[in-house]
Amino acid sequence: MRRFIEAFFLREWQHASVWQWLLRPISWLFWLVVAARRYLYQAEILPSFLPAVPVVVVGNLSIGGTGKTPVVLALVDYLRRIGRAPGIVTRGYVLAGSGIHGAQEVRAASNGAPPDESGDEPQLLATRSAAPVYVSSRRANAVQALLADHANTNVVIGDDGLQHYALARDIEIVVVDGARGFGNGHLLPAGPLREMPSRLNTVDCIIVNNTNIDFDIKSVAQPAAHLCPAIAPALLASGKPVFNMTYGNETFLSLATSIVEQPAAMIERCSTRRVAAVAGIGHPQRFFDHIERLGLTLVSRHAFADHHAFVRADLDGIAADIILMTEKDAVKCTSFADSRMWAMQIDALLPEAFYDFILEKIDHVARPKIA
Repeated sequence: MRRFIEAFFLREWQHASVWQWLLRPISWLFWLVVAARRYLYQAEILPSFLPAVPVVVVGNLSIGGTGKTPVVLALVDYLRRIGRAPGIVTRGYVLAGSGIHGAQEVRAASNGAPPDESGDEPQLLATRSAAPVYVSSRRANAVQALLADHANTNVVIGDDGLQHYALARDIEIVVVDGARGFGNGHLLPAGPLREMPSRLNTVDCIIVNNTNIDFDIKSVAQPAAHLCPAIAPALLASGKPVFNMTYGNETFLSLATSIVEQPAAMIERCSTRRVAAVAGIGHPQRFFDHIERLGLTLVSRHAFADHHAFVRADLDGIAADIILMTEKDAVKCTSFADSRMWAMQIDALLPEAFYDFILEKIDHVARPKIA
């Protein structure tokens, strides 16, 4: 039931309809709460925790999956390659009060092990990043635990949390889904927005995640023709740097045997087999389309609710010889994986100008010098 409700709203929020007007009064109340809360933190009436190291928050304005986690992984990988020691904090599903400072470290996924209780995205971050990942319903507590356990950490990356003002931040990155934009432009529950598009005016930079636009990945996306028409006005009006993002470096991992295949080899493997795809993410269509753009033919597509807790029965009934899934879904299937199950691993591809921009911002944070 949750899957159908979620799919209904994500679909209907992309255009205006009469029933949405019935929810507009609730959206206005939501706006008042959001605006008042943000003002209280800005005025320092409510306290924000400021760590001793720079904090970079990667967030979004809308719900439904925009590609934040791949951006976090790409940024952490870059920082590690240049000799920095990043750590990651996120909300996850940990109960407040568990572990040090009400937070706990997330373990990486491994074959045969049950999924980490913190959630799929934190476990994916821990598995792919090789950086410490801490979760807590209070991100400030997660940062405190991270810095207490890993004293060499010299930059904190927040996965999501743009609206979590209890954690002070030095750099804000907003990821925008270039295909869906801001939907109908309304706040929850009449629309998909957590904050209005004008919030872009106060962030440091914007990433447009749009695999449907042909552009030069090495350059900053300035021309309006490179932007989704529905979001171009807000992006250009913000006056902030806008960077293009797409996906690449695809590999396919067998959940049962840990065999890794490149796309060409996977296409050959699948050429005489029935291939299905499953996705329990915010925008499953993006995953399905990406698979087919690589040259794989799907006999069926199975969309589940975001963060769906997969069990064997979800996959047993799928009539296919190979079942492809996202990395986020795979971490929940390793304990019962069979030879049919494969995960597609991908990287966020961002221009060097983005990394240069973020590094300069980090290096100018007015706190203790980064080692």
